[in-house]
Amino acid sequence: MLRSQAARKVTQLATLTLGFVTFSYLSNVSFTQSGLNSVQLQSAQAAEPYCGPSKDKAGKMATKFFLYPYMETFDPACQQHDICYDDLKTSGKTKEQCESEFRRNLYKLCEDRSLWQKVSQDMFGIITNPKLWGGVGMTGACKRQADYAYWAVSQFGEKVLKDANRAVYSVKVVDVKAKRIDDRWSDDELEVCVKVRNDSNLATEWDLVLLDKQGGIVDTEPDTYERNIKVGQTDQECVSTRGTTSSISDLGSQAKVVVRIDNTPGNAPFTPIAEIPVKTNRQKDKFTPVGFNQPSIMESYQQLKRIKSGR
Repeated sequence: MLRSQAARKVTQLATLTLGFVTFSYLSNVSFTQSGLNSVQLQSAQAAEPYCGPSKDKAGKMATKFFLYPYMETFDPACQQHDICYDDLKTSGKTKEQCESEFRRNLYKLCEDRSLWQKVSQDMFGIITNPKLWGGVGMTGACKRQADYAYWAVSQFGEKVLKDANRAVYSVKVVDVKAKRIDDRWSDDELEVCVKVRNDSNLATEWDLVLLDKQGGIVDTEPDTYERNIKVGQTDQECVSTRGTTSSISDLGSQAKVVVRIDNTPGNAPFTPIAEIPVKTNRQKDKFTPVGFNQPSIMESYQQLKRIKSGR
């Protein structure tokens, strides 16, 4: 009863704030190609399973709301929180100890930000969510949001990151380039190439997906199988509108390219681990770099280990 009341209260608060905040991180994109309807592309930060509830939709919305606008900053703490949940049986910890550790890690992340991050994130957070006002010092707004995140996750956080024996599936996006292909007779085309490195301690498989502006799949490479990538190995794939029924206008002003990996034993859908925005208005017939810098799952895990060790 108390849980349902809390969920209603948080949902009401999130709904009221929707008029002031652009919830880009709530815009999960569905793969609409036949046979993949069950796969959801979610934001790389603060997305299920990280700090996310397993079933409660109100809880999922509330949890993400209370991470805004610090999703990327808080992401390592979210991952460590889920690992803590996963290890409850072997570590001897309680759920409450995981929650307390989660809040300490959030505070540490708030304190370790650069001056620019403190100013830009906290000012934006206060403008979009006036309830953050009232903190003390340069980390006040961030820590206040950390308190909200701690409360929401302790209420709704059930989904855990399956990380048995500290085995971590991860690939790091190391390079992205794209070119607009001039077609003098019809609409232009787009090609995007992504290079990744397996920075984990497990071999895995990966693929690359190009989405249209509606979230439908335009191209997947490889199209009939997946690419194996060993530990430490670097690999590259390219996706394009060429040879498909789509062209560059179907992608919108900013195309979405998704990196997926196989991180689940058995016959399970691949998991999206990076969504790369690519501007379509770019130089023609020449590859140019696409800026993208997102911590991998392994990097986030290692960062949390450093925080826990006090280094």
